[in-house]
Amino acid sequence: MEPFLGSWALVPELSHYSDGIPPESGLYRISESEGEARFTVDWVKDGVPFSVTFAAPLDGTSARTMFPGVDRFWLETGTGTLVTVAKGGGAVVARAVRRVSGDWSLLSVLQENADGHGGWVRIFQVYRRV
Repeated sequence: MEPFLGSWALVPELSHYSDGIPPESGLYRISESEGEARFTVDWVKDGVPFSVTFAAPLDGTSARTMFPGVDRFWLETGTGTLVTVAKGGGAVVARAVRRVSGDWSLLSVLQENADGHGGWVRIFQVYRRV
């Protein structure tokens, strides 16, 4: 978990969105508190600010969430990855896989969100540690 902790600034020119262009800016914060991994993402898209905060138990158990269309949320850790999975109505509706560079200076995030029509919207983001 340690390499992922901290604040990360979006590098828009290295990020790809399957359904559009990346935000103009973004800040991704990952922290650990009270047995949870906490994620806060702030971004500006077309001049409009957005923010989302969520958390998942570090032990991999699922937790209820307040997100529309999402019932459960959990964390998976693997060799060099930090993964969050969201389930709604019995199906996985979102998944994000994070990886940190060997020198801990860059964070990549591959996010997949169900599009409601049997497909996926894919977002690939690169962040630089700040």
